[in-house]
Amino acid sequence: MNDAFGDEVEETPGGLPEVVRKQMDKLAWEPADGVDYDFEAFFPKTAGWGAGGDVKRKLTLMRQVEPYVARALFPNEQVRYVAKGVQYSFGERFFLGVWARSINHTVFVLTNLRLIMVRCDRNGVPKDTAWSIYHSEIEKFKAAFGGSVKLTLRDKSKLVFQEFKRLDRKRMPRLFEETLELFRRKDFRPPVSQSRENLCGVCLKTVPKGVYECGNCGTTFWRPKEVAMRSLLMPALGDIAMRHWVLMVVELIGYGFTLFFAVANIAEGLRTGDPTRLAIGVLAVAVAHVVDAALTHAIAGKGLHVRERGA
Repeated sequence: MNDAFGDEVEETPGGLPEVVRKQMDKLAWEPADGVDYDFEAFFPKTAGWGAGGDVKRKLTLMRQVEPYVARALFPNEQVRYVAKGVQYSFGERFFLGVWARSINHTVFVLTNLRLIMVRCDRNGVPKDTAWSIYHSEIEKFKAAFGGSVKLTLRDKSKLVFQEFKRLDRKRMPRLFEETLELFRRKDFRPPVSQSRENLCGVCLKTVPKGVYECGNCGTTFWRPKEVAMRSLLMPALGDIAMRHWVLMVVELIGYGFTLFFAVANIAEGLRTGDPTRLAIGVLAVAVAHVVDAALTHAIAGKGLHVRERGA
């Protein structure tokens, strides 16, 4: 057979390209029972320079996320592709810089029915936040200039992701178009509460918009205002609730510098009787609390964060 780039590919007796079977054996991994893969779409490059490394990367990522995603799959739902990118908003990049990456690594799992998105760590290990977008809710999937990928949904929301591998950026838009076209022919529009539905981080069932308890397993989730109030009381408390440990440390360090600056100004103001220095010190602390609360509210509003796990 030929791969996506026209190179001749040696197949194993089981129908898989030889390079894929070798990497599966090295990783001691086989697809889980009940999880169906479209391997022809899953591996865009199975011959030529770098094929072995690309296949290994895909298999390693899917091996880590498969036990988690398998809970979300419907009967006859077929996995077609997997890739990992990073999403963050302008506000997160402005206030958190490179540290925003720690809470925004995301695995994309494309199926014949929908796009499943799972928050993960930098190595692709899943965390307890996930979403689902039916193909009927996707208006456009586009690889943009500069290496970013833009997703436009029916409710007009836009998601921007970066740091996909070059081969993924090249392959994903075309594969999405093929998958969307096959889906649209069925004229199937599942009912949704929002274009990007929240999934329970424990059982992976859909949790409708504005609901903070899973109707399937009873897991409860933090409301954005609840974690925001914690950060308003003390910066980083909201991150502790959402288990954003790296961000918690970064914010505590930043808050420490703010306190040092504030205390120095307040002490100088008290020593000299300068009300301006007193005001600067108090204002610095107040701004730190308010900004952290607002940022925590925005981050919490992007998905569901487990408060108490259900059955």
